[in-house]
Amino acid sequence: MSTKNFIIGTAGHIDHGKTKLIQAISGTDTDRLSEEKKRGISIDLGFTNLQLSDNYTLGIIDVPGHEKFIKNMLAGAGGVDIALLVISADEGVMPQTREHLDILSLLNVKKGIIVVTKIDLVKEEWLDLMITDIKEKLSDTFLKDVPLVSVSAQENIGLDKLKNVLINIIDQMEGKELTGNVYYPIDRVFSVKGHGTIVTGTLVSGKIETDDNLMVYPSHKETRVRSLEVHNTEALAALPGQRVGINISGVNKNEIRRGDVLATPDSLMNTKFLDCRLKVLKNAPLILENGDRIRFYINANEVIGRVHLLDKNELLPGESGLVQYRLDKKVVARFKENYVIRRFSPMNTLGGGNVLDVHPHLRKRFDKNVIDELQKKESLNDNDRLEYILKLNNHKTIDYNFLIKKSSLRKEKIKKILNQLIEEEKVVLFEKGSQETWIHYDNYNDLEEEVIDILNKFHEMNKLKLGLFKEELRTKLSIELNNMEFNQLLGGLEEKKKIKVKGSYVKKFNYKVQLSKKENEIKEKIINEFKESKFMPPNPETIIKIGSKKEEVFNYLVDIGELIHIKEDLFFISSAVKKAENILIKYLKENKSITLAQFRDLLASSRRYTLALLEYFDQKNITIRKGEKRFLKD
Repeated sequence: MSTKNFIIGTAGHIDHGKTKLIQAISGTDTDRLSEEKKRGISIDLGFTNLQLSDNYTLGIIDVPGHEKFIKNMLAGAGGVDIALLVISADEGVMPQTREHLDILSLLNVKKGIIVVTKIDLVKEEWLDLMITDIKEKLSDTFLKDVPLVSVSAQENIGLDKLKNVLINIIDQMEGKELTGNVYYPIDRVFSVKGHGTIVTGTLVSGKIETDDNLMVYPSHKETRVRSLEVHNTEALAALPGQRVGINISGVNKNEIRRGDVLATPDSLMNTKFLDCRLKVLKNAPLILENGDRIRFYINANEVIGRVHLLDKNELLPGESGLVQYRLDKKVVARFKENYVIRRFSPMNTLGGGNVLDVHPHLRKRFDKNVIDELQKKESLNDNDRLEYILKLNNHKTIDYNFLIKKSSLRKEKIKKILNQLIEEEKVVLFEKGSQETWIHYDNYNDLEEEVIDILNKFHEMNKLKLGLFKEELRTKLSIELNNMEFNQLLGGLEEKKKIKVKGSYVKKFNYKVQLSKKENEIKEKIINEFKESKFMPPNPETIIKIGSKKEEVFNYLVDIGELIHIKEDLFFISSAVKKAENILIKYLKENKSITLAQFRDLLASSRRYTLALLEYFDQKNITIRKGEKRFLKD
C-alpha cells in the first residue's frame, strides 16, 4: 500500500522571492519569527501546506536563502521530494542559487521546477535573455530538463501554471510505502502551555498514530504520541511524506533538540562513526585531505567531526571516495541515507553522499577487506545485503533487533528475506519457542568444523577421558552461543553422526577409550583395592600420585561410573554403593525408619563413611531425613 504525500521545498538566493511565492500559492506567510518580519528575510525554516487539488495536499518547506543560514536550509532539505528552485528575473543565478542546488543534488532530490520570479520587474526581452542564461547555467545539474515557469507573486502571474505543472509531476511520481519503521527527523521543538512538548518534522517512513509508543534518538528516551497535526489539522494518523506536528508525553522540551529522531523503539543505533560514500562537488573550494575537520549534516542534525579517507590519499573536486566520519557527538542514521558536509571554517559546502554502515568499527586506511565490504554493501540488493551482514558477523548469532538496526529494513521484510535465505541454505535458524536467532550457513559450517577440531585435540591430549564437558566445549567456541543455540548445534552434529552427547560429555562419534596393557593392570589394582575395602574405602591419595598414569586411570573409572564420587575425597566402588542401597531399602521396608547408628552397624563401617552414604541417598531422593531418622521417599 502506498500514499501520495510529498514535500515541496524552496531553494534559491536571498531575496529572490521564495517566501512571497509560497504565500501567493498557499495563502500563508511562512516567516514566523519577528526578526524575519523586521528584516524581510527568512532566517529559519517556514512551513505550510498547499491544497493543490482535490487529490493532493502538499507540505511546503520554505528555507532561508542567506548564506549565513545554510545550516537551517539543510535542516529542511532532507525531506524534500520536489524542489522549487527560485531565481529572480532581475538577478539570475547567484552564489546561493548554486549552493542550494548543490545541496539538493547531494540529498538526492530527483524532481524539481525552475521558478523565475519577479517577472513584473523586467521587460520581456530581458526575461527571454535571463531564461536562456538560466538554462545554460543549469545544464550540468539534475534540473537541466525540468519545467521552467515564469511568475509574479506580486501581480498573480503564472501561479496557476505553476500549480498545474506540480500536478503533472505528482501524477507521474510513485507513492510512498506505508509500511516500515517510523523514522521522523525533528526540525523544531517547542512547548505549548497546557499541552507540553511539541515537535515538528517530515515523516520519512512508517505510520504514526495517536497513543503510539516511540523513542527519541540518540537519547533513547521513551515517549507516547498524545496527538497529531497534519497540514494544520488534527489527525488520528500521519503518513510518510507528510509534514507532521506531534504532541508527545514523557519528554521535556529541554531533553530534545533539532536533529534528534523520533522512531520505532529499538530500530536505530547510536554511533560516532559512519562509513559513507562521499562525492566532492566539482566547484568545491579545496582538496579534501585525510583528517580534515568538517561539519556533517544529516536530516536536521549538524555535528562537527573529521573525515577519514579509506581508499584515496586525497579527494579532488568532482571525485568520489569511501570515507569514515568520526563525529564529536552521537548520531543515528539509516542505510543509504543522504548527507552533506561543509567546511569547518569558512563554511562552504564540500560534498555529500550516502551512508553505507550505520555502526562500523574504527577502520584502517587502504584496508582491502574494508573497501571490498563497503563496495558490496553499496551495490547489493536487500536480500544479498542481509545475507552479507550475517556473513560478516562471524563472532555471534544475530537477532531481529540487530538486523533492523543494521539494515534499516522493517521486521516484516527481514523475516521474508530470512525465510528465503533459509530455503536457499544460505542461513541457519536457531529456534526455541519464540526465541529466534540466525547465523550464516558458512559460519555455521565453520562452527561445526571447529567443534570436531576441538574434540580431536581433546581426545589426543586426554586419551582416557570419555569426552569433553559440554559447557567447557561451549566456552571454547569462537562464536558465542546461548544454551538453546549450542544444544541445536550439537543435535545437528549428532544427526550427522559426527559426535555423541552422553550426559554432560561430548565426544567424537566413533571415539572409544582404549586402555594399554599397563593401564589395564592399574585399573584392576584400583578396583580390587576398593572392592576389598568395600564400605570403608581407601583415601585416593594413598592410591594415586597427582599427574601420574594412576590418576588418569582413577579418573577414567570415575567417568565410567565404576567409582562413585560420594563426597569431597570419598569414593566408593559402584558395587558397594548398590549393595548399601539394597541393604538400606530392605531395612526401611521392614522397619520404616533408620538411624545413622543402625545403618553403621548394618554396614559394619564407621560413622564418617556411613553418614556420607546416607547423605548421598538423600540427594538421590531414595531417603528423606526427619530429625535423627531417615525414611523411604514416597
